[in-house]
Amino acid sequence: MLDKKITTNTTPAPVDADYVYNNDNFDSVAEAKEVAERCTTAGATLAKVMYNPFALNQPSAERAYADVETIKPRSRDQYVDMFRKTEERTARATLKMCRVVYEAKQSLAEHDFADFCTAIGHKDKSSVIRKYCAIGKLQPRLVKHAEYLPHEWSKIYTITQIPARQFDNYVESGYDFRKLKGKELTDLLEATRQEKQIDKLLPRDKDSQHFVFAKIMFTKSFVDVFDWRMTRKALAEVESRLPIRVQFVAEADRAYEWTKANRFNAAKQNAWEVEFNPSKWDYGVDPIADAPADAAETVVVQAEVQEVPQS
Repeated sequence: MLDKKITTNTTPAPVDADYVYNNDNFDSVAEAKEVAERCTTAGATLAKVMYNPFALNQPSAERAYADVETIKPRSRDQYVDMFRKTEERTARATLKMCRVVYEAKQSLAEHDFADFCTAIGHKDKSSVIRKYCAIGKLQPRLVKHAEYLPHEWSKIYTITQIPARQFDNYVESGYDFRKLKGKELTDLLEATRQEKQIDKLLPRDKDSQHFVFAKIMFTKSFVDVFDWRMTRKALAEVESRLPIRVQFVAEADRAYEWTKANRFNAAKQNAWEVEFNPSKWDYGVDPIADAPADAAETVVVQAEVQEVPQS
């Protein structure tokens, strides 16, 4: 009976002491009041417990929920046909989406188009918007062959980059663009690649946005940490002479620091009673201690100043 009166809302209702006394086995009303107050306080505490979505070891939605839908059995050919039709509808929807972006690009003012891109979760200068517009431009031609197109927009964009004449040949012959892949697709894309300056061809680093043009590799294994230190010094000399920046792998830096620290600790352990024992250090002899008493006196040398006659 007591559990029915306890709530865990944001503002928990107080438990009625008289109700507790009349419906539960308590010796006195005072004891019932104490239990009622304790239950009300517990309800207020439980109401403040917040769910942490980032806590570890939580079950995923896939594992937490069972499939409650009833699946109607079909044949293999029926499933293939359903998949193909769904793929076609997805391709048509992708083409329509890209056409909307293309028409917005052509119709809106520059600042309005920038706001439009922000509203759909992209930047107006991003590569995604540029590719959407490329697909949208060819949407009237592509939509006629949607059943032969892949449903991913990235693959549809790749098809728009093949030579125009070959694209027309594929369209006229009813070619299945989903089969266009591998070396054939790579060679077609190379045929339309324009000659550009080297800075247009080089990729950029994601963090610094600098041009990446080389990869440095060791052809032999390290002997010890001195190899790593000398390599860093040599590359630092190259950096000082050329407009380049050498960025070392973080794992290699950590391994170097770990190895250096181990060598240092091993050296201390091996030379514990030799180099690192101050009682055996040779500090030399103070020269003033063995010198005669006369030599300890301060000698003042006076220099005569001669006047130079003016001519």
